[in-house]
Amino acid sequence: MTVTNHLLTGAVIGKFLPLPLAIPAAFASHFILDALPHFGFKSIPNTKSRKALFISVLVLDFILAVALSIWLISHGRTGQFLIGLVAYSPDVVWLYHYVIKHNLGSLEPPKGNRLTQFHFNIQKYERIWGSFVEMFYFAIMLAVVR
Repeated sequence: MTVTNHLLTGAVIGKFLPLPLAIPAAFASHFILDALPHFGFKSIPNTKSRKALFISVLVLDFILAVALSIWLISHGRTGQFLIGLVAYSPDVVWLYHYVIKHNLGSLEPPKGNRLTQFHFNIQKYERIWGSFVEMFYFAIMLAVVR
């Protein structure tokens, strides 16, 4: 799932659950969402157009996530924003993976990290058509968080 959808999910969890329960629920929500069909590039050949699409999606997702973050904080929903960050947090590993491994070609993540391996293994349904699932999910969660 996109950063925006993970952030939105955490914000919704933060809206309805009290703080002690919201943190593990938000963290767990990340893996539930990633196990669902969602947008991804696995079905697209690794070409220049794939890289251009990846960058376009990344920039759009970043803009939406920043806009959502600003909206939450400016409306006094800092707690929901922070729970949203918890929901997104497992993807920080992918930032490391992309920046270090793909750009520098070394410094693999430590072997035996079961959480990272689990996170990788559940990403079975990343497809280009998953963008429709993501947009539908985004619309529902945005309506709920408001």
